[in-house]
Amino acid sequence: MSNNSILGNDDFLNSIRDTKVNKLTIGLYWILVEAEQGTGLVATPQNKISSKLAQKYEKKFETISLYQLASLVKSENLIERAIGCAAINANTNHYKLNVTPENGLEPRGYKEQRIVIVGRFPNLKQKLPTAIVLERNPGPGDLPEHEAPNVIPDCTQLIITASTWVNGSLPSLLKLVETAHVSLIGPGTPFSPILKEYGIDKLGGFLVQKPDELSQLIQNGAGVRQFKHLGVFGTIDL
Repeated sequence: MSNNSILGNDDFLNSIRDTKVNKLTIGLYWILVEAEQGTGLVATPQNKISSKLAQKYEKKFETISLYQLASLVKSENLIERAIGCAAINANTNHYKLNVTPENGLEPRGYKEQRIVIVGRFPNLKQKLPTAIVLERNPGPGDLPEHEAPNVIPDCTQLIITASTWVNGSLPSLLKLVETAHVSLIGPGTPFSPILKEYGIDKLGGFLVQKPDELSQLIQNGAGVRQFKHLGVFGTIDL
């Protein structure tokens, strides 16, 4: 997995206070890991995962510790790797963490900046109309991801979806940065100062406040719009 390793995986694992896992939930769109200090989310890598397969993974890992679950970030299996990332987020995204209440896509401060966004976020046209968007599956107005070397080096603001951390493509994107301020955002973002060491300046993520209700919604196939009231979006400057 040398070309697709999780950024900072050993640093994250070394930082884990090993506790029991209260709950692992695998839904159509999101994976949830609930621990004593926090709850972590990441997007499910294969959106069409069956409920039978989800239950198989939940059963397989129901008795292991948080550290053991987080160690799955080194797996070649995409679902297991995502579960490991969610476990890391359960360790970093503490319930009582202080964050600035925003989602990281606010247009203030971005005027006259050359903005590149990796990943298609909702309402980008209204929030950041001049931004260049790179997408693995590009839609109208987006650039394909292979254009990254042509636009990232010259940008002043680089905003990257947290999905790149989970799928292992984040290190190659960061290598293209020259002088840009870099943000990693999305519900799957780990709120950890460890990421500063790798060139990330700002984190924007989601702090879960009601894990039991969220687990139920995720199990029923809910997306962010359906569960955003069960936590708070926030940012941290590193």
